[in-house]
Amino acid sequence: MITKILHQAWNERKHNSLVFGVLLLTSIFIWMISDPIYVIFATKAIPDNYEKRDRYCVKLDFDYSEMLKDEDNFSLYNIHKNILQTINSFPEVEGSIDTYMSLGAFNSDSHCIDNLYYDEKKKDSLIHVWRYSYIWEGDHNMFATLGLKDANNGKTLTVPENIDIFNDIFISRLAAMKLFGTTEVVGKAHNDPHTKYTIRGVYEDFQVDTYTEPLPSMINLCDYSLYSISGNSTKRIVKLEEGTDIEEFAHKVKEAVAKIDKNNDFRVRVLTLEELQEETHIEREARYTINQKIILNSFALVCIFLCITGTFWVRMDNRRNDIGIMRSMGASRSRVVQQYVTEAILLLTLAFVAALPFILHNVHINGFAKPGVCEISEGFTPDPQYGVNKFYIHFAWVTVITYTAMLLITIIGTLIPVLRATRILPADALREE
Repeated sequence: MITKILHQAWNERKHNSLVFGVLLLTSIFIWMISDPIYVIFATKAIPDNYEKRDRYCVKLDFDYSEMLKDEDNFSLYNIHKNILQTINSFPEVEGSIDTYMSLGAFNSDSHCIDNLYYDEKKKDSLIHVWRYSYIWEGDHNMFATLGLKDANNGKTLTVPENIDIFNDIFISRLAAMKLFGTTEVVGKAHNDPHTKYTIRGVYEDFQVDTYTEPLPSMINLCDYSLYSISGNSTKRIVKLEEGTDIEEFAHKVKEAVAKIDKNNDFRVRVLTLEELQEETHIEREARYTINQKIILNSFALVCIFLCITGTFWVRMDNRRNDIGIMRSMGASRSRVVQQYVTEAILLLTLAFVAALPFILHNVHINGFAKPGVCEISEGFTPDPQYGVNKFYIHFAWVTVITYTAMLLITIIGTLIPVLRATRILPADALREE
């Protein structure tokens, strides 16, 4: 049957060339719109690598410029400190840690970009890292509060007793690999043109955003005496006892803040880490950007479906007589449908194979779709441990997705006009012939 279909397709090559051209162009186009969709979902599938259960963010929102009209900075500092100490004293709080200038909460925009040098003699030999800063309050189990694991043994990372908060840092696995090629770097001195750091621990890479892959990062500690109220919010990560009623805890926090903050300068909210992330997505319009990509690409697929259906509709309309003659010779409707659908699949496969060199050339020139919706400096390089960053795996997945989508569109787009054409009566077909 395949030989017969190939022979028939060859005899109809002049008319099939239009269908072939449409399938080739749509294959290239669908591959290009499938690539960013694959990146979105492949990145979202990467493990977070930190524990979220029983961990919440106590967020204090405020208007700093308005607050200064009633209070001086020192008074605001003391009010803020009293609020944090009160929250920390609640019996259900197993651990808590405050972010420095809001540069520390996971699943939010609370970070800044910093540089680490792998050769202090060369100023251009650096890697970009996301820096997270936390207030040091003497809690050596702060990493248990954050839910981060040691990259070398998988256990909860702890802060050494002799920590020097001004010169000691913790770095992620990826940062350690880029700097030293190993994660066995605890105790090593890291010099850059400005500061000498000692690395006191290496933690597992964690995903700060579901639409951005884990990136090199560092954590440093700050003395509370250097803290100042500014911006529009502060964030405190708390780890609660298992089974704590979060609504009751949130009510207690609000009552405590109301007693301390007589002027109602601070507006307190208790958020899950997922809620914090969603709030950040709304602020950055990240969710809108992702949904926009999905909606536009889905609309493009519908347009392509209509285009292919229309192409096959015209082609089948020109072959109605052939279909009628086949029916008059005893061919069943299912046999006719099978033959023409198989022919369409063969044309699609040939067109798709012909499109691959053009697709590879485009990838070579422009690369794959960029991961995430965050502004990432060129200094960040994708981590090769993730499939989305491996060329052959990435290309293979997008190719399979594209071919599958094209296959479904082609089959449905062929079935509609073929089933319509098979309804012609054999006598009418012979009369027209």
